[in-house]
Amino acid sequence: YGKLEANMTSGESPGIKRIEALHYYVRDLSRSRRFYVDCMDFAEIGQSDGELTARGRQHSLVFRAGDCTVVCSAPAGEGGRAFRYLQKHPDGIGTIVFEVEDAARAFRVLEARGGTPIDDIRRFEDGAGSLAMFSITTPFGDTTFRFIERNGYRALFPGMALYDEPRGGKNGFGFSGFDHITSNFQTMMPALLWPEHGLGLERYWAVKFHTAAAAP
Repeated sequence: YGKLEANMTSGESPGIKRIEALHYYVRDLSRSRRFYVDCMDFAEIGQSDGELTARGRQHSLVFRAGDCTVVCSAPAGEGGRAFRYLQKHPDGIGTIVFEVEDAARAFRVLEARGGTPIDDIRRFEDGAGSLAMFSITTPFGDTTFRFIERNGYRALFPGMALYDEPRGGKNGFGFSGFDHITSNFQTMMPALLWPEHGLGLERYWAVKFHTAAAAP
């Protein structure tokens, strides 16, 4: 098990500011709502509009506590991203969203380091500001990384409609933000090399153990 943080190694930085959101693919949105709102005291702040739901063939809800944002999407028919993910996996994180300083710079740096973009940079505007984003594939199985540059854009992303007032929880547990992501791998080194040399993250700490040594 190792932890990597966004202190950049030598070379140009992709400008990662924080983990902005986690995007879960789930089979039961009602169950997710009960967990986040009733158990974890998150507020439900929005959902996918009709156009996005139809186009993506999945229905999404957004939950937030402090700066922790969780999107949960369930299939709405066959063929969408949630449907494809859940054909191969249990409920899980399909996308990790990073906020970056400059999407164009992040795209250029990551592509030069061997990153594999899924799409070009897409730019959007609303009455409050602008947003630019793109996604890449990763060695983390079917989990992709999305990079977003925000300049006053109100919604999480296009097609995700925010409610006039949040519904449900009040963040009674005092969540403030995501400080790390944990993933399990059968072999550690390839998983460490990609964040270090691809994303430019710096190795922070590690825990080593061996099953035989731990056996009684």
